[in-house]
Amino acid sequence: MKACLTVPRCVLVSAGILGLVLASTIISLPVIAQEKAAGASSAQSSREGLPPLPLSPIEKADRDGTALRISLKELTKIALRENIDIAIQDTNEEQNQLQLIQAYAAYDPSLSANLSYNSRKSLNTSAFDMGIGGDNTSKSAQWSTSFSQPVKTGGTFSASWNNGRSDTNSNMSLFNPSYSSSMSFQFQQPLLRNRKIDSNRNQIKLTKLDMKTSDSSFKQSVTNVISNIHTNYWDLVLAIRNYEIARNSLTLGQINLRDNKKRLDVGTIAPINVIQAESQLASRELALEQAEERILSAENAIRKLVSSDRHSDIWKKVIVPTDLPDFQEYKVDEEFAIETALRNRPEMEQHRIALERQELQLNMLKNNRKWQVNLTGQFGSSGAAGPQSCQRNQFTGGCNLGPDDKPILTIKPSMVGGFGTVNKTLFTEGALNWQVSFNVNVPLRNRSIDAQIANQNITRRRELMNVRKDEQNIQAEIKDAIQTLESNRRQIEVAKVSVGLNEAQLDAEQKRYEAGLSENYRVLEQQNNLAQQEVSYLQALINYKRAIIALQRSMYTLLEANDFEIAKGSSKDK
Repeated sequence: MKACLTVPRCVLVSAGILGLVLASTIISLPVIAQEKAAGASSAQSSREGLPPLPLSPIEKADRDGTALRISLKELTKIALRENIDIAIQDTNEEQNQLQLIQAYAAYDPSLSANLSYNSRKSLNTSAFDMGIGGDNTSKSAQWSTSFSQPVKTGGTFSASWNNGRSDTNSNMSLFNPSYSSSMSFQFQQPLLRNRKIDSNRNQIKLTKLDMKTSDSSFKQSVTNVISNIHTNYWDLVLAIRNYEIARNSLTLGQINLRDNKKRLDVGTIAPINVIQAESQLASRELALEQAEERILSAENAIRKLVSSDRHSDIWKKVIVPTDLPDFQEYKVDEEFAIETALRNRPEMEQHRIALERQELQLNMLKNNRKWQVNLTGQFGSSGAAGPQSCQRNQFTGGCNLGPDDKPILTIKPSMVGGFGTVNKTLFTEGALNWQVSFNVNVPLRNRSIDAQIANQNITRRRELMNVRKDEQNIQAEIKDAIQTLESNRRQIEVAKVSVGLNEAQLDAEQKRYEAGLSENYRVLEQQNNLAQQEVSYLQALINYKRAIIALQRSMYTLLEANDFEIAKGSSKDK
């Protein structure tokens, strides 16, 4: 084993086997045994009279220039950027971001304006409000602006500014035209119900929990992609090596058929032996076709994981793995692994999110059962202005005059004016008004909310039981994964010893052949047996790699060894 694993030793001896060496060199597996150079000349003659061996998919790709040699790390990075499942999960996060913006929209301020104009006319029916000309007419215009801003304490701030202008022919009007203006500010704050939590704040918190759920699902999707990439990559490595073994077996079948035909010609064997050799050769040809199909299937499995773009190179070229499943022992403390899994696993995070969600719903229900006590404060001012109108005498129809024969002034001089004056009087004439009020609504009984609270408590207890159930499952899963890891490590040791024993058998058979005590076919058969043991060793190495991946996936630490950030935002470029 030492000779075949560390130095070139066992050179394959037939032209077909030389083709096998070419495929083996492409993969560069460290466990591939090579024969001694001394066996090459003797085995060269064994290919005489045999049909040429088919080229492997890797050899065809090398000949056509379509080989894409790629490492596992490079393949993983491409998948994190271009995998369609990751891109879809990323759009879910974008939607949650928009939903959060929508939830905060409840606190968006609003500004409204109103403009109206009306004209009224009625017949005189009272001597105290008689209009000139036998009827009462009035024309007015109103324009107002209001502002409203919900606040995060559950209250609402509002402000309004109202203005108006009116014309009338009434004898009782002090202004004509007259201008009016008013301004008010109001703040309403709940003191019990909706003080700590309300529907708006509850919805924002629920949306943030949805974002946590989406992020957890995104990480889980990335973890699944990484795990599947590793699995399929090593499947492709193994499929390529199995193809080499199947082609080597085909060579042995061809040699066996040729030699049996020669023996039949000299009469040393019966015809049935030739028929059996032909049947075996047909089975080996079928096995070679199936081995090639497994290579193609493994490639397609990788392509689907890596890229959603059907025009990318990975869909047009042949994937050639460059990494080898070398042995690096992975050790982890069982208790540490369990604690890490309980802390990181997505299902445990989902349980924590579900419990938070139930707590929010329970708090909201308890809030709705409280008394509704609202405090409202209001402050404002009003103003009026206009030109002095004539106070007409209802008997003479003329203006009422004072001792100085001037019209009697019935308003303050500071109020005489137009639109500018009326807004000035808002702050100078002291026409202020304010109000403080309490509004209390006492629910005497609410059986609907009581039932909902009881149901939430039941749901919470069920969720806690599911938490304990998943904790048990995770603990058992971690223990199984560690046991599988250790079992696969021991299998590597056994496979390594088996390779060494087969190397020794090949060396002995080679020496027997050189001494004329064995046939060339026996040497080739021992070479094939050694190659099969090397495949078993390769399979043990790959199984160990898979066991490590399974354990890291169970612990949910697989992302730490890969570039997770590459996956974030991958869909934004699509």
